[in-house]
Amino acid sequence: MKKCFLAVMAVATLVMVGCKNDKKNEPEQKDIKEVVAQFNDTIVMSTLMPGYTTYTVTIDNEANGFIEKDTVFVGCIGETTLHITADETAKKDVKLTVVPRLPEEYMFTMPNLDWTRNRAALVKELGEPDNRIGWEAVPTDSCYAYYRDKDAAKPFVYYYFNGDNFDTLDEIVVAIDNQEYGNVLKLFVAERFPFFGKGTMGNTTVWEYLDAPKRSEATTQVLYYVQSGWNVSFRPYSYGK
Repeated sequence: MKKCFLAVMAVATLVMVGCKNDKKNEPEQKDIKEVVAQFNDTIVMSTLMPGYTTYTVTIDNEANGFIEKDTVFVGCIGETTLHITADETAKKDVKLTVVPRLPEEYMFTMPNLDWTRNRAALVKELGEPDNRIGWEAVPTDSCYAYYRDKDAAKPFVYYYFNGDNFDTLDEIVVAIDNQEYGNVLKLFVAERFPFFGKGTMGNTTVWEYLDAPKRSEATTQVLYYVQSGWNVSFRPYSYGK
């Protein structure tokens, strides 16, 4: 999660309120209560509690940041709290808000990742599909395809069903054939899901993400890959089962 996909790391934008310390022999502190950062920024604790020698820090949600010594490498978008200890005695909590780095015009509409839906529930939510797909020995309506013409990238979203009577939702694929938008699709995913590694699926390179910072907590696996376009696959996930 520390080094996801941007080569350039920026310095976090701080939201701060000044406060002068009149006590002698104590470091002058700025009363920084909140820090706003973008995905892949870095935050050094001396900027939040200046004047001390040593720092330790913990974070409530590891999806929002990876900690190495006195530095937070900012992760997925969201809100969390940093708990800082300086010189082993001074303590401070700072709210961290992570905002997207990807410009708004490149945003995509995230599909609903409720895996309990069947075909009838999906149609009730999204309307009739633009296409119903099937293949060898598989019913024609085992995959429902929707065209997102309101999104700038105009992706196709495929809902695959399996299980008894092909009525169990077991995969959602967002597919984009526009190079401009496809090239930033991995960043869109990385800003929202913790990264867990890179591997292969057949002859295709695949980047794996999960919807939680630990495998034991995840319920959805997210795979990014380039194959006949740029794709993101969402699948139900249960670690060790």
